[in-house]
Amino acid sequence: MGVTVIEELPNNGFLKFKHDQLFQVRKQFNLEKPGRVQEAIKLLREWVDKQDYFNKKDFSDAYLEVLLITTKGSVERAKSRIDKLCTYRTIWPQYFTAIDINSFKENFKTFNSLILPDVTEDYTRINIFKLNSNVPLQADLILTYIKFSIIVCEYCKVHDYPSGFIIVLDYQDVNLLDLIAVLSPTQIQQMVSLYMEGYGMRIRGIHLVTTSKVSDALIKIMKQVLSKKIGDRIHVHRNYDSLHDFIPKKILPADLGGDAAPLSEMMENFLEELSTKEHMEYMRDIQQSTVDLKKKPKDSTIEEMAMTGSFRTLSVD
Repeated sequence: MGVTVIEELPNNGFLKFKHDQLFQVRKQFNLEKPGRVQEAIKLLREWVDKQDYFNKKDFSDAYLEVLLITTKGSVERAKSRIDKLCTYRTIWPQYFTAIDINSFKENFKTFNSLILPDVTEDYTRINIFKLNSNVPLQADLILTYIKFSIIVCEYCKVHDYPSGFIIVLDYQDVNLLDLIAVLSPTQIQQMVSLYMEGYGMRIRGIHLVTTSKVSDALIKIMKQVLSKKIGDRIHVHRNYDSLHDFIPKKILPADLGGDAAPLSEMMENFLEELSTKEHMEYMRDIQQSTVDLKKKPKDSTIEEMAMTGSFRTLSVD
């Protein structure tokens, strides 16, 4: 069976790409040589076909290629990543129930979450999460956010081709104590596992925008579930000016001191993209990518991941 690789990155949708992005991102991960991507996809597909515990195996070549990008071209790591993501769908079904973004309309009064249309000069995609002012934070905030972000992650799997991600957490308009009060340590740990080990989000930086003195307490929580490498990439900004030292103003929304369109306009366009018939059909299909735990080789980490509340309770002094 032949392998079809991605030949171009179209600039006719919500996401925009630089003209040389496809080649340069492949080059970063040693996939630029002729035939290298095809070879890696072929090896990965052969492995998937042999795993009788996968409930779905017909992943597209493009899906597998983007998966390989997240593992820097490593087929072995790609095997582990697809295995974990399918397993997460099985043991944490509460996060994979959403398909239609219209079900989140009320939640968007509390937060805005989107990836920006344009990438940085090194092909990094910016992910923004902004909590809005004067809206009480509900106990199910993290659960709701994870469910929505799963839709976004799946969209990126078939439409994006970044070298990595930068996350911006804009908490300027909220009391961080209110946020910390609704955080679930277990959910945070599971969220990090989903993003890092499942979807392969290569985080190049986390930027927290807040004037609150409680930011140290929040960072303490974050560092307990992140690797030291990622934890060291957390930056706190008291205003948007210092954020611009890391992210070009020209691609940031006006609400964050940038020169691009307002966040509300970007969010509207992004939600329109996520609500297309094509994407919702894709979501229904990809959510069938689970595993049969009875057939899956024993793995001690599965039992640990499936436990709710196995993560220790965090206290903030």
